Amino acid sequence: MIRFRRIFDLTTEIDQQQFLETAQLFRAAFPYEAEAIDRVEWFMRRHTQLNFEPLLLISQDRRRHPTGLAFVFYFADLKYGYLQYIASNPRQPGRGIGAALYEALRELLVAKGAHGLLLDVPPIDPAKLKDASRLPTNRKRLRFYARYGLLQIVNTFWDLKPNPRNDGFLTTLLFDPLGRAPRLSRKDARRAMRRVLVEQFNYGRDDPFVEDIITSFKDDPVRLAPLAPDTLPVQPSQGRYLAAMKMVVVEQHVIHHLKEKGYVERPVRVSAIVQGLEGLSIARVTCRHFADENIRAVHDRHLVNYLKAMSRRLDEKTIVYPEVFPIRRPDRIPQALEDRAGYFCADTFTPLTKNAYPAARNAANAALTAAALLLEGERLAYALCRPPGHHAERRIYGGFCFLNNAAIAAHYLSRGGKVSLLDIDYHHGNGAQDIFYDRRDVYTISIHGHPRHAYPNFSGYGDERGQAAGLGFNRNYPLEPPVDDERYLRMLENAIGVIQRFAPRYLVVSLGFDIMRGDPTGAFSLTATGMRHIGERLARLRLPTLVVQEGGYALRNLKTGARAFFTGLTGG
Repeated sequence: MIRFRRIFDLTTEIDQQQFLETAQLFRAAFPYEAEAIDRVEWFMRRHTQLNFEPLLLISQDRRRHPTGLAFVFYFADLKYGYLQYIASNPRQPGRGIGAALYEALRELLVAKGAHGLLLDVPPIDPAKLKDASRLPTNRKRLRFYARYGLLQIVNTFWDLKPNPRNDGFLTTLLFDPLGRAPRLSRKDARRAMRRVLVEQFNYGRDDPFVEDIITSFKDDPVRLAPLAPDTLPVQPSQGRYLAAMKMVVVEQHVIHHLKEKGYVERPVRVSAIVQGLEGLSIARVTCRHFADENIRAVHDRHLVNYLKAMSRRLDEKTIVYPEVFPIRRPDRIPQALEDRAGYFCADTFTPLTKNAYPAARNAANAALTAAALLLEGERLAYALCRPPGHHAERRIYGGFCFLNNAAIAAHYLSRGGKVSLLDIDYHHGNGAQDIFYDRRDVYTISIHGHPRHAYPNFSGYGDERGQAAGLGFNRNYPLEPPVDDERYLRMLENAIGVIQRFAPRYLVVSLGFDIMRGDPTGAFSLTATGMRHIGERLARLRLPTLVVQEGGYALRNLKTGARAFFTGLTGG
């Protein structure tokens, strides 16, 4: 089994460990330039300060140990990359890792919108070799790249004028059009190769050697020659190696199904979202089981114990609605479990059934699984939870929510650094606000319908800013309709400014499609285009991001909104 992972930076313990193991593989694969991995590490630690994007892609075995690596300078402004290193573990040859790694790298570049990949390889002309014994290996390498449709760039000084900073070795310059029309303009070639010489070999932009090489690109378009034309081409991988995002779908959510007329939180919501995501770069991941301690870290044990007890007590047909609420004398708790419903519930439309707690527990497992993926190095994960969770507070449930999936995941992620929890459901994220109100390591932000008119009505005002250690670490943006795409995106920009100043390690997004036009529970009028722009803007934060599904009850909006939002998020 081969899996692939991109290392974005070296800020987490798992990324650091992965890089250490990758560095060992690098030194074994490139013994004559083993110290070059130190320069790669320098790039990775300073990736935000560079004028190119360092792409480090590794392949892994079942135990997540590196089996290969590829390192690319990606010039996002030019949309061209330069492959500096690619290698599989030389101690375990012949397993197809190099081919799979190169195909995965091409997938990554295509997804980023790259126009092509440049690379140089040792020549097969004996007159250009310092060591003729390398000729068979060089020919084998060239035939490998020929299978992927690479072409040789000819009629330049690149393979004629020795590079003093490459120990005078001559190389053959190749171009991979990445499945596009095989055309490279002179302007693009000159700009890209100037950047390669500056970034890879540390020349000044106007160094005489650089000028000689760049001005030797005279043809327009650049002349390209085929490699080993008798080689059978490789079929495109069609996205089988890399997925932009991992998705965890809650297991057995259908067991929680109230068929009462008007109960909009229905099982079909999940299937509608899954249909909307068909064809996107998303891989489904099996849900794991997590211990109860992760739930009790967020929710009062009395609430958890009550939900468990009721699930054991009720039969398949019984539905318990709260009838009396502890406005007075909340210290006096009724003896009968059924009478306690109002003690733990915030409203009259979140009934308990035999399966309410098991379904909620499965949803929490899905959110925790997605959070664990981020701690293990993934950048995007989606927990398609049902029932939702963002109205569940530390000691009460309500609003179709029993356990706060996003808050449970945010607390779990906080072991790895600061977390921002952004709620973009139409209704205020009162649950996360309550749970983290006195904490400064999880900054909670909610954009929602004004509580004067929207559930949960008694929270979500702009002056609620946290308390004690958490003072200043809660922010609400209540909005009166009309709210269209433009107005919502302006408010989102304010929230993003808060996130950027907080500088979290992880972002958790409570996602509700009830902000879209036509939702039966909301009053905003966002379109699919607006949802895509939200996804794109969140992607530009460049944070490991966990999306947790909350509300949204119009089936058409669930399909179109999910597709639009995640197209923006994964594409960005």
